[in-house]
Amino acid sequence: MNDELIKKIHKLPEELVGLIKDYVPKKEFIFTNRENYNLHHHLMPINQRDLYNYVKDVIHRDNEFVLNTIIRENYIKWIDKGIIYYKNAKYANYLYFILNYAIKCEAENCLKIIFIFLKEHGLDKNLHKKNLVRYIKWNNLI
Repeated sequence: MNDELIKKIHKLPEELVGLIKDYVPKKEFIFTNRENYNLHHHLMPINQRDLYNYVKDVIHRDNEFVLNTIIRENYIKWIDKGIIYYKNAKYANYLYFILNYAIKCEAENCLKIIFIFLKEHGLDKNLHKKNLVRYIKWNNLI
């Protein structure tokens, strides 16, 4: 937005801002602050394929608050999803994929959230054994 427009909005009286807010769609307020995200994030129309791209983007930007909310809502589906293929690699499930993706993106805040979540649900024990990342490449040695 234009800085001058934001300055003009801040000069408006609170009563007027409250009246204007009533006419703006709720989904426009999703990314304004954490409270609005918690209240209105369910209004975002995201199908399953777009959700995976959205999660990768959240990890790439290292946005731990949004990732925490998404993991807590979708982890059961992600664990049951099964094998995930991504860039010549095979992952046991989507949760382990986002763990490795966060490592590759060096998203430290997201890694903390993922490890805390795994510890809370008892999925962190023997993680090195459960993490089945297999790189799939053709080997044409003659």
